[in-house]
Amino acid sequence: MITHIVGNRPQFIKLAALYRELDKEGYEQNIIHSGQHYDENMSDVFFQELQIPAPCVNLAAGGGSHAQVTAKAMVGIEEELLRIKPRLVVLYGDTNTTLAGAVVAAKLCIPIAHVEAGPRVGHKSNPEECNRIATDHLSDVLFSPDQISMDNLRREGLEDRAFMTGDIMFDTYLAIAGQSAEEKAQEEPIVMTWHRQENTADRTRMESILRLVERLGDRVICPMHPRTRKCLQDYGLWERAQAVSNLDITDPIGYVEMVKLMQSAKLILTDSGGVSKESSFAGAKCLFMLDMDIWGDLARVDWLHKVDPQSEESVADALRFASQAQRVAIEKRPKFYGDGHAAAKMVQALRERNFI
Repeated sequence: MITHIVGNRPQFIKLAALYRELDKEGYEQNIIHSGQHYDENMSDVFFQELQIPAPCVNLAAGGGSHAQVTAKAMVGIEEELLRIKPRLVVLYGDTNTTLAGAVVAAKLCIPIAHVEAGPRVGHKSNPEECNRIATDHLSDVLFSPDQISMDNLRREGLEDRAFMTGDIMFDTYLAIAGQSAEEKAQEEPIVMTWHRQENTADRTRMESILRLVERLGDRVICPMHPRTRKCLQDYGLWERAQAVSNLDITDPIGYVEMVKLMQSAKLILTDSGGVSKESSFAGAKCLFMLDMDIWGDLARVDWLHKVDPQSEESVADALRFASQAQRVAIEKRPKFYGDGHAAAKMVQALRERNFI
């Protein structure tokens, strides 16, 4: 039995491609859902549209502080792994769910494969950085999405267990979007996602992001994360957000709809590591609302441009970047994240190392 442990949107997207590839090869699998994302629009819809089997359990670990979510997930994951006794645990990304799974599986001496190993931002003030580092060092096999991540693993002495597979999110993106030429949309909006703790834990910060959206001028479509909506309401900023004339706030959407939206966008405004990378798949450059260097190659070719909404100089620079934004043809998009066959390479590596 191969057990996948997931808990949020990007993990469901990564899981889809690997589950499908392992299923094609006839391996027995199941899924533990930590419940870190518990809103139906942030969870159930992804299993349905990506045709992922229902999890064997939902641990309902969402809500609370980092420690509370991690602790609840650890207790539930331990109980399930003791019951299932899998041959391999597969973890994805860098969430509290990922860390919980790594600690529990390592202590139960169950081999761990980590999908999306090696990204680093270089400082522990980013909550996910601790999760990435701990999970990589506890894992038995590491799947790297790009060369920079592979180099990070090498510097940390993990090269012997690391494989450069490319990014599995690209596998899923291609399965949804296809590789055919895209039709030009009548409207090319800015697509926004906004959810990170660094951008929602402070009223002044949230207000500055709303001002940035206003100054961009173009229509901004924001499928809003439930936590972001709640923070705006708690800070008394919900009416302010609704009054931004060019900001179109929608409920969260599934992955298929998000791909279509990104394929129509002229620019993506986000604080998501996953969405900022997906921007290169979709052909829309990215304004990134965090001071961290997670996808160095995209920054190097000026595809990903950082903006600090609380710095006038940074905002002015971002507005210049946005004013030049236009959709980029498929053949001219960055190609740092593999060929869309990451899942097959992962299965081959697991087989070669006798983990499956």
